[in-house]
Amino acid sequence: MDIRFVLPQEVEQLKRNVLTAFPSKTPPALLEAMELELYHPNEGRYLGCFDDNGTLIGSILMMDFTLNVRGVMMPMGAAAYVSTNFLHKKEHIARDLLCVLMHYYCKLGTAVGCLHPFNPAFYRKMGYGHCMEAYFYSPRVSAIRSFGHKQDLCYAEPADKQAVLDYYRAYAARTNGATVHDFMDPHRIFDMPYVVLCRKEGRITGYLTFEFVPVDHYTDMYHDLCVREMIYDDLDTLEQFMTFLASQVDQIERVRIYSPDPALHLMFTNPDSGENRAHDGCIHEIGRRTMGNMIRLFDVAQYFAVQTHTCAPVSRPFVLGVSISDSFLPHNARTYLLHIQDQTVTLLPESSDVQPDTLLIADISDFSSFVIGAVSLSELLRLGRVQLSDPSFARDVQNAIGWDEKPCNYTYF
Repeated sequence: MDIRFVLPQEVEQLKRNVLTAFPSKTPPALLEAMELELYHPNEGRYLGCFDDNGTLIGSILMMDFTLNVRGVMMPMGAAAYVSTNFLHKKEHIARDLLCVLMHYYCKLGTAVGCLHPFNPAFYRKMGYGHCMEAYFYSPRVSAIRSFGHKQDLCYAEPADKQAVLDYYRAYAARTNGATVHDFMDPHRIFDMPYVVLCRKEGRITGYLTFEFVPVDHYTDMYHDLCVREMIYDDLDTLEQFMTFLASQVDQIERVRIYSPDPALHLMFTNPDSGENRAHDGCIHEIGRRTMGNMIRLFDVAQYFAVQTHTCAPVSRPFVLGVSISDSFLPHNARTYLLHIQDQTVTLLPESSDVQPDTLLIADISDFSSFVIGAVSLSELLRLGRVQLSDPSFARDVQNAIGWDEKPCNYTYF
């Protein structure tokens, strides 16, 4: 068995491998660009696992992102299109490829990795924890609040492309969990059929992307409008977007909005999804909670070499011990000593004989979710996912190495 990067002359094997793994989810554009990607990688590099006859039996797309982690833009190694040859399932090929990927990024000094899981339980075994959550709303157009003004909205034109990308990257730089990818960002936004901008006094204050989705009617006059991405700076911009959506009542059935905002339903007079999913008659479904990407720390020590700031000042100086279990990357499986004072976190040398004031015990998957802010320490403790030797330190530990802003990301990979 040989694990190496896939060569251009092996593109047909790679296409077959990806198509059989994702028969309904492989974009035609990915297949069309695959050979060129093998010559000149833009989206990422394909790592392959080959048998002794040189047959491709597994592949994975390795993608280099920048990820906002607690306000710091850090390199992130993503795994995408994890695929196993149809004739070689259940032979641990995907596991072996991910192991190589993780060690590769560790050697590069990339401390964090993400992926979108086809099976969260499978990737949790390899140390990935839950990261982003989002909500899928589908109100009737007539139930969307109109605020009577949308004068600053316009379609994005080709000349606006760089300004929109600059706006998104400024958003990513201030948004925990957001990613930047020089190739994928423009495609994610501008491959959508329609991009609507809000521009005030020459400055972009938000944008949304949408497409039309057919609905099951006897006429082709009605569609759903699907909003894939909606970013805005202020309430006025959001109100203008809502007014725009509310004005489509004559030919749009519902607006499907993918959003990280758990309170967006307050912008609807009737937030019910309209799919007759009310529990016990009158307990309405107002949106579907969805799982986005998962996150993993590849190198805990390298992570704390970068993450030296707290979320909020701690109430007292203390030494926190963090005991990590990691069956997939043994170099992570040890106890880390962190000296925490005011708003600073300092990783002490491994040889230090300082006794911690409290000890946090966690699996790498839960710990990864905790530090990115996907789940609070109090919830992890309540559900028994982690242990803290002295619970009186819980608030300070949360302030020290947790994050109060949940991660948000629109890029699917």
